Amino acid sequence: MKKLDQTLTLEIKKEFPGARCVGGKYSPDTHSITLFKQDIAIQCERLLGSLEQMREYEWIIFAHELGHALDEELADLSVRLEETKSVDILAQIELNAWRIAEELIPFVDSHLFARVKEESLRYFSRSPLIS
Repeated sequence: MKKLDQTLTLEIKKEFPGARCVGGKYSPDTHSITLFKQDIAIQCERLLGSLEQMREYEWIIFAHELGHALDEELADLSVRLEETKSVDILAQIELNAWRIAEELIPFVDSHLFARVKEESLRYFSRSPLIS
């Protein structure tokens, strides 16, 4: 991470403070990534049925959040999203992060990566846009 961006920070917390199950979050205001260990484990078990691939799942979540942090289009897309509340712009933000993430972790099983990505995009596309 530090090789890609010296100013980016990573924090690992036990769980997301809200009611949602959030594995990770990138905060542009602080240029930081926070991972939520308990939520990642819950997500992993729900999607994969066990914690056997937990380490790889953690890498995927981290890489996705790192994808947001490294996305050069994120600031402009975020402004457009705020103005329009467009699901298409939200989709572009997520797709950009997944595209970047895939390049960052070639050592993770590509089928597992695709499964997590697909589930993430399926969930987001069925959820209401929260402002």
